[in-house]
Amino acid sequence: MSAPGYLELLRRRAAYRRIWLGSVISLLGDWFTLIALYSLLNQFTGRGEAVGLLLLVRFLPAAVLGPLAGMVADRFPRRLVLITCDLARALVVLGYLLVRSAEDVWLIYALTFVQMTAAAFFDPTEQAAIASTVEPEEVVTANTLQGVTWSAMLGLGAIAGGLTATFVGRDAAFAINALTYLASAVSIRGARVPFSPRPRPATWSAMLGVDDVREGWARVRGDSRVQRTLFVKTAWAIPGGGALVLYAILGERVFAIDGRAEAGIGVLLAMRGLGAFVGPLLARRLGGDTPAFLERAVGVSFLVTAVFWVGFAFAPALPLAAVMLACAHLGVSTQWVFSSSLLALQVEDRLRGRVFAVESMLHMLSLGLSSWIVGRVLDVSGLGPRVVMASLSVVLVITAAVWWLWGRAVKEPTRVSSGSPAR
Repeated sequence: MSAPGYLELLRRRAAYRRIWLGSVISLLGDWFTLIALYSLLNQFTGRGEAVGLLLLVRFLPAAVLGPLAGMVADRFPRRLVLITCDLARALVVLGYLLVRSAEDVWLIYALTFVQMTAAAFFDPTEQAAIASTVEPEEVVTANTLQGVTWSAMLGLGAIAGGLTATFVGRDAAFAINALTYLASAVSIRGARVPFSPRPRPATWSAMLGVDDVREGWARVRGDSRVQRTLFVKTAWAIPGGGALVLYAILGERVFAIDGRAEAGIGVLLAMRGLGAFVGPLLARRLGGDTPAFLERAVGVSFLVTAVFWVGFAFAPALPLAAVMLACAHLGVSTQWVFSSSLLALQVEDRLRGRVFAVESMLHMLSLGLSSWIVGRVLDVSGLGPRVVMASLSVVLVITAAVWWLWGRAVKEPTRVSSGSPAR
């Protein structure tokens, strides 16, 4: 059977359609909150390290709780896990309304940690659920649609969030985000996500999930193709966390619009979203869905990102900077979507939650450390944000070389798993 089109997939797979719709709604609200938080930190601290610390806190839960999140994604009904996480996040984001002065900045970090703890359980569960609600030949289509949805919501959410925070107020941005989480929970509630509980031995290690965690790690250790695929997002994140800090810093200090940091940051994030939207769509049209092409496209995407990061770093004005950032994220989003698709095809359904959680753990750990280190470098080194941004391109080229060399040592064919019956 050939791969379906995007609209055909949404029409054919009701469960996937509901999960996708929940993503559309909640992702839009996420960017409202993030831009509002950037603005709060810039107002109350004025330090690059504060933004870096925020990103570190955002990434830390997935890095720490990855094994537990993967076990939950494979042991408990995935629909229930997704709904619970959405409801928890709706409550948490309302807590940002309490931040009123510099003395309340600690609340931003505490609430962000709780919010992203819920996300740490939501994300691998969602990825595993998506793969279980479509057929193997539909996996790349589903992941591409999910990826471009994230990108579109980044673009729309960045613009709408920046305008809302600027002209209506940050409180409205937080309230809107809470409502989007509730709407997502309602959408997912109607999805029939396959779940087949497995009998487990009556031992403490089985009941506590230790055996499940060990099984997931054993699956990763035993397959070099899976290991290399897991490395893709981490390879980008090693410099990428710092790049995310610099997007906000450059948006505030260099590319602000009429002195408004939120507007400059919003434009940059919107163009990041535009590039990320186009990337996997364009790559699929050029090369298709075969695993061999997906791997080649990932390699090329590393270099595309590195080249346009340099252009972004030295762009003299906001319009050119925005174009360079959009072009850079043609590569980033292609890496993301294609590596997720490869992983879904390489790993059987009963282990997908745990393997996706390992990927998220490594990726988020790298993002968090990178963002904090770059924020610290900006504050103590005397280097300007443009120079630091350009240096990250060099780091990305080095990680890309590691990925390419690893591929020369891994020759066995990609395994395609049958997955669970689609609903």
